[in-house]
This record gives sequence, structure tokens and C-alpha cells, in this order.
Amino acid sequence: MNQPPSKCYSIVPAAGRSKRMGGAKLLLPWRDGLLIDQVLAAWTDSRVDEVVVVVRKDDQALTEACRRHRVHLVHPNDDPLEMKTSVQWGLREIQTRLTPKVHDRCFIAPADVPTLSSRIIDRLIAAESDASTIVVPEFGGKPGHPALFPWPLTAEIFELGPDEGIDRMVKRHRQLAVPFPADQRVVDVDTPEEYERLRDALPEGWKKKR
Repeated sequence: MNQPPSKCYSIVPAAGRSKRMGGAKLLLPWRDGLLIDQVLAAWTDSRVDEVVVVVRKDDQALTEACRRHRVHLVHPNDDPLEMKTSVQWGLREIQTRLTPKVHDRCFIAPADVPTLSSRIIDRLIAAESDASTIVVPEFGGKPGHPALFPWPLTAEIFELGPDEGIDRMVKRHRQLAVPFPADQRVVDVDTPEEYERLRDALPEGWKKKR
């Protein structure tokens, strides 16, 4: 019997408070919209079947921005204190609503990655891997975002200790590295300096005043 086609999900943890940025970084201008628009467009233009975005229930502005895209929103009862907790909320939602199969996979990456593209996502999906291997991109030989997990491995995220992040779990398992040029690196934006540096690198026609 042929194995049914696998599905691919993505969890976008967008419930942080951007303390290092000093403001709502996902709502900063980027190209012809906002930073979150750029990120969600990359996910929804890709071959991912379902995009789950985790947002604080009191963050109305970000909620409205996300609703412009074909995504499913999750508002935790209590504000997540760290990315790991947001990811757990997303995993519960997928498990309850979509009932993933053992051969399905799930992307996990920060929400503040405006250089992410659907081309990168689709190349990772196309990589052949088994149920014990995490697919990761390598940009110029260095690992980066986003990581693609076999669905069965995501259960371990609930078992991480208080001081353990998802990156610790990635290191425990076999990885399949998909190579990309160094200048395509997907980077996250944590500070005003990082935001300005990335934004200054945009073509002139895409720059907008803050």
C-alpha cells in the first residue's frame, strides 16, 4: 500500500514583547508592509499546508495584521514567557485540530526573520529525510533557520527542562543539512541596530521611512 502524502505545518511564535527592540518589532515597516507581513507571506506562499501563529491575546494590532494572511491564530490563556512555551501552544493546536500522522513534519522558527523566503522553505520540504532526522538549512556552511522537525520528535519539546531551549533538542538528533549561499542567511531581528542594518541592505525601491 502506498503511503499517503505527508503534510507540513509551521509554527510562528509571535507572542514575545520585543524588550531588546524597545517596541513591537513585528509591526515595524518592511518593504511595502510590516515585518510580520514579510514573514507570513513567505510561509503562506510556500508548500506548507498550515501556518499557526501564536499571539498574545491582548496584542490586537498584531492580531489584525496576521488576519491579513491565510494563517490560523492561537491566543494562549496566559502570556508565554519564552518562545518554547509559544511553540508548545502551537503544537497542541495542531495536534488537537489537525491530528497529524507520523510521517508529517513541522517547521519551527522565530517570527522575526524578514529575510526568510518561500524558496528556502520549499527546498527544505523537498529534502528527503526519515522520522528521526531534523532538516536544517546551512548558509555558507553555518546552520540557521528554519528547522523542519518530523512530527513524532516534536513531543520532546514538552519534555525540555526549564533551562533548555529548542536548539538544545535539535543538537540531540541527527540532522540533514541543506546547503544555501551565505548571503541567503535567514537572520532574526532583536535590536534597533540589527533592524536598521538589514533594512539598509534592501534595494532602494523597497525602503520606506519609519
